[in-house]
Amino acid sequence: MSSTLFDYEWQFLLQMVSRINYSETYTETCDTILQQMRTLIPFQTGIIFQAGRENGRVLLTNPVSTETVDDRSDHAFFTEGNYPHWNEFIMAPYSIVFRQSDIISPAKMEKTRVYREIWQQRNVYWGLFISIVYKDCPLAVIGLMRNKNDEDFSARDIYIMNTLKDPLERKLYSLLEGKLRRGGNMTHPERIAKTASRYGLTKRETEIVALVCSSKSSEDMCQQLYITHATLSKHLSNIYSKTKVRNRTQLFGLFNDA
Repeated sequence: MSSTLFDYEWQFLLQMVSRINYSETYTETCDTILQQMRTLIPFQTGIIFQAGRENGRVLLTNPVSTETVDDRSDHAFFTEGNYPHWNEFIMAPYSIVFRQSDIISPAKMEKTRVYREIWQQRNVYWGLFISIVYKDCPLAVIGLMRNKNDEDFSARDIYIMNTLKDPLERKLYSLLEGKLRRGGNMTHPERIAKTASRYGLTKRETEIVALVCSSKSSEDMCQQLYITHATLSKHLSNIYSKTKVRNRTQLFGLFNDA
């Protein structure tokens, strides 16, 4: 699926990933994810569940929501694993972004128990979800919801979610599984230089990576390095090819995870 984002939107995505990486706890990370996502993908209600598998069944626990829920049975309904069609996505060995309307038609969805007992009462109709799975380990399910009078989530919204998959996988895995590589006592510039050397980046390409990791915009990078946008694009294309990433957000995640 292809889409385009403006330069300022890419810059915000990088800043968003940076804020998420600075979060120290699972709850703080979830709150930051939902708060930041709302800026790029408008939604009414957002919720994040910790995910797991047991005896071929999906387990959803520890919900973090954008709204206060007095009745815990609302969350319990989700965490009991009764949500239609989620199982096949969370049981997959990789992360998946999906819209509710892509896996079940609105007409059929309106007949489900979860819609009648939860969604309809909260004026929620459209849903965009991402199951976060890393190294075949299910970590979380993020759900963004809109009311019936709003439009369904767009291809652009799906593209943004897909762009965020890699950094979300790494961050949640580091929190929930404790396997983040810290790189000893090296400073961030030293880690960037070491990782750049491992991928065979040139000095100029390493400078560009450092600016990307500092959330600089294309305009800022061109001014600081005295190069044109065409030259910057060529350098970024070479960097992506060498590091096997597709965009700046994945590049940011790669070098911050090093």
